[in-house]
Amino acid sequence: MKRLPLFTLFLTFLVTSCATTDHPVRLEKNISPRSLQNNEYIYWVNSLKKNCIGVAPMQCLQIQKGEELTADGWQLFYNTIKGFKYKQGYLYKIIVKEEFIPSEKVPADASSRKYTLVRVLKKQRDAKLRLYDIWALEAIEGKRVNPADGQERPRLEINLQKMAIAGNDGCNDFMGRIASVDLEKLTFGPIAATMKACSDMEITNIFHRHINNIQSYAIKGLKLYLFDSQGHEIFRLQKTD
Repeated sequence: MKRLPLFTLFLTFLVTSCATTDHPVRLEKNISPRSLQNNEYIYWVNSLKKNCIGVAPMQCLQIQKGEELTADGWQLFYNTIKGFKYKQGYLYKIIVKEEFIPSEKVPADASSRKYTLVRVLKKQRDAKLRLYDIWALEAIEGKRVNPADGQERPRLEINLQKMAIAGNDGCNDFMGRIASVDLEKLTFGPIAATMKACSDMEITNIFHRHINNIQSYAIKGLKLYLFDSQGHEIFRLQKTD
Protein backbone atom coordinates (compact mmCIF):
# COMPACT_ATOMS: atom_id res chain seq x y z
CA MET A 1 0.00 0.00 0.00
CA LYS A 2 1.29 3.48 -0.82
CA ARG A 3 2.13 5.76 2.06
CA LEU A 4 1.49 9.50 2.12
CA PRO A 5 4.33 11.89 3.12
CA LEU A 6 3.61 13.96 6.22
CA PHE A 7 5.30 17.10 7.55
CA THR A 8 7.56 16.79 10.58
CA LEU A 9 5.29 18.87 12.80
CA PHE A 10 2.86 15.97 12.90
CA LEU A 11 5.25 13.48 14.45
CA THR A 12 4.14 14.25 17.99
CA PHE A 13 0.48 14.80 17.21
CA LEU A 14 -0.77 11.23 16.86
CA VAL A 15 -0.44 8.92 19.84
CA THR A 16 -2.14 5.62 19.24
CA SER A 17 -3.56 3.88 22.26
CA CYS A 18 -3.37 0.19 23.12
CA ALA A 19 -7.15 -0.18 22.90
CA THR A 20 -9.39 0.35 19.91
CA THR A 21 -13.04 1.05 19.39
CA ASP A 22 -13.24 -1.46 16.56
CA HIS A 23 -16.53 -3.34 16.48
CA PRO A 24 -16.35 -6.71 14.73
CA VAL A 25 -18.74 -8.40 12.35
CA ARG A 26 -21.87 -9.45 14.18
CA LEU A 27 -21.20 -13.13 14.70
CA GLU A 28 -24.01 -15.33 15.93
CA LYS A 29 -23.66 -16.76 19.41
CA ASN A 30 -24.04 -20.50 19.46
CA ILE A 31 -22.72 -21.73 22.78
CA SER A 32 -23.92 -21.36 26.34
CA PRO A 33 -21.43 -20.61 29.12
CA ARG A 34 -22.98 -23.54 30.99
CA SER A 35 -21.58 -25.95 28.39
CA LEU A 36 -17.99 -24.87 29.05
CA GLN A 37 -15.75 -27.14 31.08
CA ASN A 38 -13.68 -26.02 34.06
CA ASN A 39 -11.23 -23.25 33.20
CA GLU A 40 -12.64 -22.88 29.67
CA TYR A 41 -13.64 -19.44 28.44
CA ILE A 42 -15.04 -17.83 25.32
CA TYR A 43 -12.56 -15.48 23.65
CA TRP A 44 -13.21 -13.05 20.82
CA VAL A 45 -10.08 -12.22 18.79
CA ASN A 46 -9.88 -9.00 16.76
CA SER A 47 -9.03 -9.01 13.06
CA LEU A 48 -5.96 -6.81 13.63
CA LYS A 49 -3.06 -7.08 16.03
CA LYS A 50 -1.79 -4.05 17.94
CA ASN A 51 1.73 -2.82 18.65
CA CYS A 52 2.64 -3.44 22.29
CA ILE A 53 5.67 -3.81 24.52
CA GLY A 54 6.41 -6.97 26.47
CA VAL A 55 10.01 -7.91 27.11
CA ALA A 56 10.59 -6.12 23.79
CA PRO A 57 8.36 -4.33 21.25
CA MET A 58 6.01 -6.79 19.59
CA GLN A 59 2.49 -7.19 18.23
CA CYS A 60 -0.29 -8.42 20.50
CA LEU A 61 -3.63 -10.02 19.82
CA GLN A 62 -6.66 -7.98 20.88
CA ILE A 63 -9.21 -10.06 22.76
CA GLN A 64 -12.46 -9.94 24.70
CA LYS A 65 -13.62 -12.62 27.09
CA GLY A 66 -17.22 -13.69 27.52
CA GLU A 67 -20.33 -14.25 25.46
CA GLU A 68 -21.12 -10.56 25.02
CA LEU A 69 -19.05 -8.43 22.66
CA THR A 70 -18.75 -4.66 23.11
CA ALA A 71 -17.35 -1.96 20.83
CA ASP A 72 -14.81 -0.67 23.36
CA GLY A 73 -13.98 -3.89 25.20
CA TRP A 74 -10.78 -4.93 23.39
CA GLN A 75 -7.74 -5.66 25.54
CA LEU A 76 -4.16 -6.49 24.61
CA PHE A 77 -3.18 -10.15 25.03
CA TYR A 78 0.55 -10.52 25.67
CA ASN A 79 0.66 -14.31 25.71
CA THR A 80 0.18 -17.02 23.09
CA ILE A 81 -2.67 -19.49 22.70
CA LYS A 82 -1.31 -22.96 22.01
CA GLY A 83 -2.87 -24.50 18.91
CA PHE A 84 -4.45 -21.24 17.70
CA LYS A 85 -3.45 -20.31 14.15
CA TYR A 86 -4.28 -16.63 13.82
CA LYS A 87 -4.70 -14.96 10.42
CA GLN A 88 -4.97 -11.20 10.24
CA GLY A 89 -8.17 -9.91 8.66
CA TYR A 90 -10.41 -12.49 10.33
CA LEU A 91 -12.52 -12.22 13.47
CA TYR A 92 -12.60 -15.24 15.72
CA LYS A 93 -14.81 -16.61 18.44
CA ILE A 94 -12.97 -19.41 20.20
CA ILE A 95 -12.94 -21.46 23.39
CA VAL A 96 -9.69 -21.28 25.37
CA LYS A 97 -8.60 -23.33 28.35
CA GLU A 98 -6.65 -21.40 30.99
CA GLU A 99 -4.29 -23.31 33.27
CA PHE A 100 -2.25 -22.01 36.21
CA ILE A 101 1.43 -22.99 36.27
CA PRO A 102 3.14 -23.30 39.68
CA SER A 103 5.69 -20.55 40.18
CA GLU A 104 8.60 -23.01 40.51
CA LYS A 105 7.87 -24.29 36.98
CA VAL A 106 7.55 -20.88 35.32
CA PRO A 107 10.58 -19.90 33.19
CA ALA A 108 12.07 -16.44 33.69
CA ASP A 109 9.99 -13.64 32.11
CA ALA A 110 7.22 -16.12 31.26
CA SER A 111 3.54 -16.06 32.21
CA SER A 112 2.20 -18.10 35.10
CA ARG A 113 -0.78 -19.05 32.94
CA LYS A 114 -0.99 -21.39 29.98
CA TYR A 115 -3.59 -20.84 27.26
CA THR A 116 -4.70 -23.66 24.97
CA LEU A 117 -7.21 -23.59 22.12
CA VAL A 118 -10.16 -25.92 22.69
CA ARG A 119 -12.27 -25.10 19.65
CA VAL A 120 -12.85 -22.43 17.02
CA LEU A 121 -16.52 -21.47 17.06
CA LYS A 122 -16.42 -18.84 14.31
CA LYS A 123 -13.91 -17.48 11.82
CA GLN A 124 -15.16 -14.72 9.57
CA ARG A 125 -13.48 -12.12 7.36
CA ASP A 126 -13.83 -8.61 8.79
CA ALA A 127 -15.64 -6.61 6.10
CA LYS A 128 -14.67 -3.22 7.54
CA LEU A 129 -11.05 -3.81 6.57
CA ARG A 130 -12.02 -2.71 3.07
CA LEU A 131 -11.72 0.81 4.48
CA TYR A 132 -8.00 0.25 5.00
CA ASP A 133 -6.73 2.01 1.86
CA ILE A 134 -6.03 5.34 0.17
CA TRP A 135 -9.03 7.14 -1.33
CA ALA A 136 -9.16 10.10 -3.74
CA LEU A 137 -12.00 12.61 -3.37
CA GLU A 138 -14.46 12.65 -6.28
CA ALA A 139 -17.40 14.68 -4.99
CA ILE A 140 -18.58 16.80 -2.06
CA GLU A 141 -22.33 16.68 -1.33
CA GLY A 142 -22.87 15.10 -4.74
CA LYS A 143 -21.00 17.82 -6.65
CA ARG A 144 -17.94 16.65 -8.53
CA VAL A 145 -14.63 18.12 -7.33
CA ASN A 146 -12.44 19.76 -9.97
CA PRO A 147 -9.15 20.97 -8.45
CA ALA A 148 -7.61 24.17 -9.81
CA ASP A 149 -4.63 23.89 -12.14
CA GLY A 150 -1.55 22.78 -10.25
CA GLN A 151 -3.48 21.62 -7.16
CA GLU A 152 -3.86 18.06 -5.96
CA ARG A 153 -7.08 16.13 -5.65
CA PRO A 154 -7.75 15.63 -1.92
CA ARG A 155 -6.73 12.18 -0.66
CA LEU A 156 -7.68 10.28 2.47
CA GLU A 157 -5.65 7.38 3.84
CA ILE A 158 -7.45 5.21 6.41
CA ASN A 159 -5.22 3.06 8.62
CA LEU A 160 -7.27 0.79 10.87
CA GLN A 161 -4.24 -0.78 12.52
CA LYS A 162 -3.14 2.61 13.86
CA MET A 163 -6.75 3.89 14.08
CA ALA A 164 -5.51 6.93 12.16
CA ILE A 165 -6.17 8.97 9.05
CA ALA A 166 -3.81 11.05 6.96
CA GLY A 167 -3.76 12.69 3.56
CA ASN A 168 -3.86 15.92 1.65
CA ASP A 169 -6.79 18.35 1.46
CA GLY A 170 -5.80 19.72 -1.92
CA CYS A 171 -3.37 22.19 -0.41
CA ASN A 172 -2.13 20.99 2.99
CA ASP A 173 -1.19 17.66 4.52
CA PHE A 174 -3.34 16.58 7.46
CA MET A 175 -3.63 13.78 9.97
CA GLY A 176 -5.88 12.72 12.82
CA ARG A 177 -7.43 9.80 14.70
CA ILE A 178 -10.30 7.48 13.95
CA ALA A 179 -12.66 7.90 16.89
CA SER A 180 -14.86 4.89 16.10
CA VAL A 181 -15.47 2.39 13.33
CA ASP A 182 -17.64 -0.66 12.75
CA LEU A 183 -19.50 -2.15 9.79
CA GLU A 184 -21.43 1.08 9.22
CA LYS A 185 -20.20 3.73 11.63
CA LEU A 186 -17.10 5.88 11.04
CA THR A 187 -16.17 9.02 12.97
CA PHE A 188 -12.95 11.01 13.22
CA GLY A 189 -11.32 12.92 16.05
CA PRO A 190 -9.64 16.34 15.75
CA ILE A 191 -7.73 16.95 12.52
CA ALA A 192 -4.35 18.72 12.39
CA ALA A 193 -3.10 20.26 9.14
CA THR A 194 -0.20 22.28 7.86
CA MET A 195 -0.85 25.96 7.22
CA LYS A 196 0.32 26.55 3.65
CA ALA A 197 -1.77 29.02 1.62
CA CYS A 198 -2.73 28.04 -1.92
CA SER A 199 -4.12 30.13 -4.75
CA ASP A 200 -7.51 28.40 -4.49
CA MET A 201 -8.61 27.34 -0.99
CA GLU A 202 -12.27 26.63 -1.76
CA ILE A 203 -12.04 22.82 -1.87
CA THR A 204 -9.66 22.77 1.10
CA ASN A 205 -11.99 24.87 3.26
CA ILE A 206 -15.09 22.85 2.33
CA PHE A 207 -13.22 19.59 2.98
CA HIS A 208 -12.32 20.58 6.54
CA ARG A 209 -15.74 22.05 7.21
CA HIS A 210 -17.37 18.69 6.51
CA ILE A 211 -14.90 15.99 7.56
CA ASN A 212 -15.88 16.03 11.24
CA ASN A 213 -19.56 15.69 10.32
CA ILE A 214 -18.96 12.17 9.03
CA GLN A 215 -20.90 9.54 10.96
CA SER A 216 -21.22 6.52 8.67
CA TYR A 217 -20.00 5.01 5.43
CA ALA A 218 -20.73 2.56 2.64
CA ILE A 219 -18.41 0.90 0.13
CA LYS A 220 -19.77 0.05 -3.30
CA GLY A 221 -17.27 -1.43 -5.70
CA LEU A 222 -14.20 0.81 -5.62
CA LYS A 223 -16.05 3.82 -4.21
CA LEU A 224 -16.34 4.96 -0.61
CA TYR A 225 -19.36 7.03 0.44
CA LEU A 226 -19.22 9.04 3.68
CA PHE A 227 -22.45 10.28 5.26
CA ASP A 228 -23.58 12.66 8.01
CA SER A 229 -25.87 11.78 10.92
CA GLN A 230 -28.94 12.18 8.69
CA GLY A 231 -27.59 9.82 6.05
CA HIS A 232 -26.81 12.58 3.56
CA GLU A 233 -23.77 12.00 1.39
CA ILE A 234 -20.86 14.26 2.34
CA PHE A 235 -17.97 12.80 0.37
CA ARG A 236 -17.64 10.30 -2.47
CA LEU A 237 -14.14 8.88 -2.93
CA GLN A 238 -12.46 6.51 -5.36
CA LYS A 239 -10.00 3.82 -4.30
CA THR A 240 -6.49 4.49 -5.62
CA ASP A 241 -3.99 1.90 -6.85
